[in-house]
Amino acid sequence: ESLLPRRGPASMRLLTAALLLLLLALCAARVDGSKCKCSRKGPKIRYSDVKKLEMKPKYPHCEEKMVIITTKSMSRYRGQEHCLHPKLQSTKRFIKWYNAWNEKRRVYEE
Repeated sequence: ESLLPRRGPASMRLLTAALLLLLLALCAARVDGSKCKCSRKGPKIRYSDVKKLEMKPKYPHCEEKMVIITTKSMSRYRGQEHCLHPKLQSTKRFIKWYNAWNEKRRVYEE
């Protein structure tokens, strides 16, 4: 016979529920780390190196919106994406500059 004690249906349901909760906790931790990636430290990026600026909304696991810039391929960062912390004064100035620059270079079609 088996060396393991027999378990009833109630204990199997409890074990299944515990495993599901553990799996959900692991998935939530992984999502949390990948969605909220803006830190206070990062490289100093010049305005002239920026190719694109994206503003992503708040995610359930991240308290703040994300400001992601993509650098030009010929800059020293070679087309990398960087996340800027939205509450920093330098990021606010960067967004203001980018919006003004984008308005000047926009071509209107009629």
